[in-house]
Amino acid sequence: MSAAPGRLGPSVLRLHAHRSTLRPLSLVRRSLPVIIRQCRNYSSSPPDYAFAFDIDGVLLRGRTPLPGATKSLRKLQDNHVPFILLTNGGGKHESERTEELSQLLDVPITEDMFIQSHTPFKGLVGRYSSVLAVGGEEVGEGEGWKDDKIGRRGEGGVREVAERYGFKSVHTPHTLLHHHPEIWPFGCPQLHHNLHHPSSPEHPHHHPPPLSPIDAILVFNDPRHWGPTLHVIIDLLLSTRGELGTYSSTNGIDVPGQGKYQNNNQPDVWWSNNDLWWQGEYHLPRLGQGGFRAAVEGVWSKITDGEMLKATTIGKPFKETYAYAEGVLNNLLKKDVGEQAKVKRVYMVGDNPRSDIMGANGYGWYSLLLETGVFNRDREGGEAALKGDMRPRQILKDVEEAVNFGMARGGTS
Repeated sequence: MSAAPGRLGPSVLRLHAHRSTLRPLSLVRRSLPVIIRQCRNYSSSPPDYAFAFDIDGVLLRGRTPLPGATKSLRKLQDNHVPFILLTNGGGKHESERTEELSQLLDVPITEDMFIQSHTPFKGLVGRYSSVLAVGGEEVGEGEGWKDDKIGRRGEGGVREVAERYGFKSVHTPHTLLHHHPEIWPFGCPQLHHNLHHPSSPEHPHHHPPPLSPIDAILVFNDPRHWGPTLHVIIDLLLSTRGELGTYSSTNGIDVPGQGKYQNNNQPDVWWSNNDLWWQGEYHLPRLGQGGFRAAVEGVWSKITDGEMLKATTIGKPFKETYAYAEGVLNNLLKKDVGEQAKVKRVYMVGDNPRSDIMGANGYGWYSLLLETGVFNRDREGGEAALKGDMRPRQILKDVEEAVNFGMARGGTS
C-alpha cells in the first residue's frame, strides 16, 4: 500500500510519448490538400504561438459541433498553428476519443493533440496493484435511450481504459456489487440486470475479476449511478487495508501524523478533475465530477464528524496539467517546423471560468472565455462574478471569434 497521496510528481506526468498517429483513410485523403497549403505557408517564419481548446461548450454541444468549430480548426491547420484539445472530460481511452472527435469535427485529431483529465493516471501504473476505476455508465445501460454508437461505452469502458493503461487488477463499483449485491439494497432494475449478465458478445472479457484489496480509487469520470458508487467508496474508505466488507479498528482514533480516519492503509483517492458543471445538450449546465466529489465529501464529513477527505486532484485548473500541455504544444511545433522552436504564447479557449480560465491565468497563458457553454452573462452574477484568476483576458462570442482574435495577435506580448 502506498503512502497518502500528495502532489502529482514528475513520474506521474511523464505520460506515454509514443502515441498512435493513425488516421482514418478518408481523413488522410482530406488532409492532403491541407498539408500542401501548409508547405506553401512557410515563406515566412513559423508561428510562435499555439491554442488549447476545451471541448464541451467550446467545440461541441453534446455530439453536435458548435458554429465555426470545424472551420476554425481547419484554419489553424492550414496555417500550421499548433493546437491541442485539453479537456476535463474522460471515460474512454485516448485512441477511441480522438477517433470519435475526428468524425464529429471532420478534422483529423491525433492522440498527440489530445489530453483528457485522467491521462496522467498512466503514470500511476506500478504504484498500485489493484484499483477501483470509477466513472461512466453500467454495461448495457444505454440500451433503450438515444442512439449512442460513438458515445459513452459504459463502465466497462473505464475498466478497459484502466487495463489498457497497464493496471493489472481493475475493479469498478459494478464488479464489486457483483460480488456483494446486498451493498446496494435499493431498486435499480438495469443495474441488477447487469450484475447477473456481466458479459456480452461485445464485451466477452467483462467477467468480474477475483475480489482483492483495493489500493487506490481512481475517478475517471462522474458515475451514472451516484448512490451505489458513493456507498462503495465510503465502505472502502472505512475498511481495513482496502478489503471490502471490513471496518477498520482505528476509525475515529487519532493516529499521530495520520488523523482519525484513512489511517489504516485505506485506498488512496484520485479525482481526475474538479469541474462542478459541464455543458451538454441541455440548455442549462449539468453537474460533473466536481458535483459527485462534493457529494462524497459531504457524506464523509457527516460520518467522520467533520474530517476532510484526503485525496489528490488533477486536471484543469491545476498547474501540473498546464505544464504538461505546454510541453506537448512545444513538441508539436518542433515536429511540424523541423527546428528547435518554442511556443511564445498559448491561447486557452474555454467556457468554464473555474477550470479553463483559472488554470490558464495561473500558468501564464492568454485566457479567452466563450459564451457558448458554462459561462452565461445572465447567470450567477455574469461578468461581475469573474474576479481574480477567474477573470479572462477577453470574453468572446464563439470559437471562431477566439481563433481570429488569437491569430491576429500571434505570440506578441
